Amino acid sequence: MYRIWIIARLFPIMVSLLFFSCAYFNTFYNAEKYFKEANKMRLEKSGQSIPLRAIDNYGKTIQKCKIVLSDFPESRYVNDAILLMAKAQFYRSEYDEAISNLKIIYNKGNIEQIAEAKYWSAVCKWKKGKTQTAINELKEIIKASSDKNIKAQCHLSLADIFNEIDRNDDFLFHLEEGAKIIIDRAEKGIVYNKLADIAFNNENYAIAEAAYKEVIKNSLAKEKIEDAHIQLLKISRILGDHRSAERKIKSLLIDEKFKNIKGDLEIELVQLYIAQDDIDNAIVRLESIIKEYERTKTSSEAYFLLGQLHLSSIWKPDVAKEKFLLVKKEYNRSEYGPISENKIKAIDGYNKSLEDLLIYESMKADTASKDTVVSDTIINKISKPSASYEELLYHIADIEAFNFGRLDTGIVFFKKILENDSASKYYPKALFALSLLYDDIDDSVNSNKYQMILKSKFPTSDYTSYLNKDNVINKEKRPIELLFSKAEGLWHSNPVLSMNAFKEIMKIDSISELSASAAYFLGYQYDYTFAQIDSAYKYYNWLNMRHPISEQNNLAKSRIKILQQLVTSTKKDSITTVN
Repeated sequence: MYRIWIIARLFPIMVSLLFFSCAYFNTFYNAEKYFKEANKMRLEKSGQSIPLRAIDNYGKTIQKCKIVLSDFPESRYVNDAILLMAKAQFYRSEYDEAISNLKIIYNKGNIEQIAEAKYWSAVCKWKKGKTQTAINELKEIIKASSDKNIKAQCHLSLADIFNEIDRNDDFLFHLEEGAKIIIDRAEKGIVYNKLADIAFNNENYAIAEAAYKEVIKNSLAKEKIEDAHIQLLKISRILGDHRSAERKIKSLLIDEKFKNIKGDLEIELVQLYIAQDDIDNAIVRLESIIKEYERTKTSSEAYFLLGQLHLSSIWKPDVAKEKFLLVKKEYNRSEYGPISENKIKAIDGYNKSLEDLLIYESMKADTASKDTVVSDTIINKISKPSASYEELLYHIADIEAFNFGRLDTGIVFFKKILENDSASKYYPKALFALSLLYDDIDDSVNSNKYQMILKSKFPTSDYTSYLNKDNVINKEKRPIELLFSKAEGLWHSNPVLSMNAFKEIMKIDSISELSASAAYFLGYQYDYTFAQIDSAYKYYNWLNMRHPISEQNNLAKSRIKILQQLVTSTKKDSITTVN
């Protein structure tokens, strides 16, 4: 009876304790739940701004943690709640509040909690502008901590910091180290994917190849795994391992697991044929793709590639135009639509300039024959071209070299300008263009030759000034604003010189607002004016990496994802000046 009495007396107390325990546990459990959901949404949008729903869930995390602290101050979850709240505050950009809470952990937490608090305190300081302090503290944590997850997070944060301050080698090192030791498989896949894409775009193919293999091994996203397979094939093609790449493509084409990317694999096989200069097989395959994937994104791309081949390899611009016209008809939302439209305009402009040039040639021939009757007849039958002879030559040369990628033919037309009046404004422009083109094909002898002619004949021209590096920034004499204005002013008279000036701005000052404007301008022109998608992507991506919250990056974002998928092995423009 006594035992029953004791149990009866203690039962309400036990129930009360159990209720109390369940209450604070449930509150903290819900806080963790909201935090995990927010993290998942954030990681899915990796590289972009944190989604509003995630921000909201971080806010709910903070609310639940505050309830634990106010209603259950003696519970065993107090330190965990403070630490969780600080992390949520970080993602909501509430850095001062987070640092205040983290200081509490320094005095009350265990070893693991203190180590984690130090990490979050360091990254808060970084976000508050104390970059070097953050770097020093993160490096100290890596040395002192035995926790793999903490070390991984420190490496990844250091990667973000070094990326921000344009220390590319340090950035890649810490990104790779973080990827190696991170524990969570899903996050490992995400980090390796980021590392792989960056290494690929920076032409660090050894790192990119190893990283894409890790994406395949660790990523939980089927799409990322498929993309990794495609990128590995591109790397094999770029490095000249054509036979291995072809075998791999053909094995993937018959594997049901990869049916979603069958069209991409077919296109990659075509790119492989093009890389080996096997144009006949490339065309046969493209025509087969058009029939098999009718009215799709894949067939649209096939038409675009056919157009490119008829421009670059076969040289049938009218046939190329026919193919480009079919790109949007085949798939209205094709990424190649704007580029194809630009190519069509270039072909039309090219043909018109050629017609006008022939008129001049006819008039010259007639004058040489001194047949006034014939001369009058010709003049009556034809209308005089609107542009000068030298301007037409320059226009044709410019399109051949910089739009069609026919450098040799472009050089021929630029040289024709030099056979005429040196008083023409197109004479020094042609000399400058020739020096650049020969430099592009690593012919330093001819590049230097045309530079010397330019400097001797036109010592006061803008082109000579540029070659002499007179536009190097001097804070007192030539501020970056002057160079930017000069670059803008040159665009209509000499696009090549203008774009080189914009690149110079990015090289001189990569963190200024003007460098962001310069990068966007370059990306846009390579995208829509010159249709050089690899170069466009590089400049858009540079902007995304170094000025992620800029207005210019907001404008570029819509094209980055699209162009990433279009980049091939063609190296039409190097961005080494801004890396």
